[in-house]
Amino acid sequence: MKSNLLKKLNANLPGPVKKLLGPYIRKQLFNNKIFKQQLNNLRQADNTYINEVKKRQFNKLKEALIHAYEHTVYYKHKFDVCGFDVYNFSKISEMAKIPLLTRADIIENFESLQADNITDFYKSTTGGSSGASLNILLDKDSIYRERAFIYHFWSKCGYDYKTSRIASFRGGVEYKGKIHRYNPLYNEIQLNPCLINGDTINKYYSLINKFKADFIHGLPSAVYSFCKYANQLNQSLKGKYKAVLFISENVYQYQREYIEKTLACKSYAYYGHTERAVFAEQSGDGYNFNNDYCYVEFDDGVSGNIITTGFINRKMPLIRYELDDSATKIPDTDSYEITGHRDGILYGKNGEIISAASLYVHDDVMDKVANLQFIQKQAGKVILLINPLIDIIENERKTIEVYYQKKLGSTIDIKVEISNDMIYTSRGKMPLIVHIDFNQ
Repeated sequence: MKSNLLKKLNANLPGPVKKLLGPYIRKQLFNNKIFKQQLNNLRQADNTYINEVKKRQFNKLKEALIHAYEHTVYYKHKFDVCGFDVYNFSKISEMAKIPLLTRADIIENFESLQADNITDFYKSTTGGSSGASLNILLDKDSIYRERAFIYHFWSKCGYDYKTSRIASFRGGVEYKGKIHRYNPLYNEIQLNPCLINGDTINKYYSLINKFKADFIHGLPSAVYSFCKYANQLNQSLKGKYKAVLFISENVYQYQREYIEKTLACKSYAYYGHTERAVFAEQSGDGYNFNNDYCYVEFDDGVSGNIITTGFINRKMPLIRYELDDSATKIPDTDSYEITGHRDGILYGKNGEIISAASLYVHDDVMDKVANLQFIQKQAGKVILLINPLIDIIENERKTIEVYYQKKLGSTIDIKVEISNDMIYTSRGKMPLIVHIDFNQ
């Protein structure tokens, strides 16, 4: 089955039809030969000595570089100009010749970054530290490879991709005001992370129980909120789930401790992004980058901004891609602490917690926006500052305001203002969410 058809079936079928066809849709994923091959390779790698792992990583890196050179206009030009001989590449230190790739470079060179030999692909859109969107083309095989990496990591906490059932707190505007929807592709019930409050908690609790979920999954802020409201109503959640699987946000220690105590199970997280150029798995208090997924460097050699070269997406290869996120080596370990643009939450009128990961929107009028920033001074009210790339007329400003108001629903009143005066940190970074004299 073509990847775009599989995604459309999963996204657009009516609920009852989706439930009926659920097992069929699911099997298209885990019976896929690319998925099975990747998963088998990862299982074998678990028993491989580290020097063999590094050798295999170097071979994957060289293969990715040759592919980029031979099939993209962008890298053919870049490698020739900087004098990087991809065919005789033999030492990691030679990578330093290749210029870093930034988000701005991807936007400016979108056409020339596309590999000419990959015909089955689709477009995905991601946000960033500024809130501005970024389009990425992903080949169909990357869907199955990505899922194999995720399931292999989850298997370490008892997850079985053929039988396990997940209650997932993620998404946003696509719920269209509803609390939940069924996703057969991943055998999960998806729960709206933006509507959790004292009035809705019993509905969430009932939906999860009815679905018989054995794993909780999603944004840490949403899972944390769910646990707090459940405890407030004395709903016992202990012993119901095998593990908590976090996504998309940095996980704060207070959240992890509270959630694990409430659910009486361990929590796990992996680090990745829409571009499919990096993947790191939680290990103790930090993360280890997966050598079969990517090659990672740092801007000062051992820590700093993450610079990654991905292996699994061949349609738009990203070589030495510098991320907004940074990593710091944890002393006496091989693990890293990862921090970055995913920090930040908004607070609703009734205590709802809305994640920064849920705040990206993709509408034509946003093409006129260079940057945006949420300013919150009190719960339930937010000012959205829009830094225009070109002039934004009043009707367009209103369109953005209406769009965000629909996304946030009744939990937050939002006002959109045109501004060139954004707030920056001492290091020149612009947070997506800023709280000023805020008292929750």
